[in-house]
Amino acid sequence: RSNVIQRVYLREMQWLENDFADSCDFELIGLSCHLPPQRLCWELNRSMGWKLEFSHLLDISQKGGKSSHAVYQFNETGDAGPYAFHVVENKLPEGIIARFQGASALDYLIHLGEGCEQANGLLSSLRSVKGVNYVQILDPLHSGAIEHLALIDLAPLSD
Repeated sequence: RSNVIQRVYLREMQWLENDFADSCDFELIGLSCHLPPQRLCWELNRSMGWKLEFSHLLDISQKGGKSSHAVYQFNETGDAGPYAFHVVENKLPEGIIARFQGASALDYLIHLGEGCEQANGLLSSLRSVKGVNYVQILDPLHSGAIEHLALIDLAPLSD
């Protein structure tokens, strides 16, 4: 009986993992940075030519309650239509969004939705931003952040 239950569980987990993989249409970059979020976004805007603005607080359930992570958003329209990317606080005293692949040591996450520049193309520029100590590409499926960030880009784009 336990073998049957285990096989059903593994089959369901595989289905769930495949479902997340199908919906994973974004790339993720982690940053180590000592700056507060508004100052980091100011530096990114200045250095990268972006127009990040505060969007909302992302509430995440944690073992000891909840944590509220600042989300900054940049909307743009390209050849393929409108797109957005986000800078999200990852590590707070109250909790962490991305926990795996070394991401628990990273202070911020950059969520690059469809239509954005690819993560590899941004690494060298991000490394030169004042206050950024370390930059790492993360696998959204294995970072522990997908369930929190997969739907972040479904918010309506505003100009």
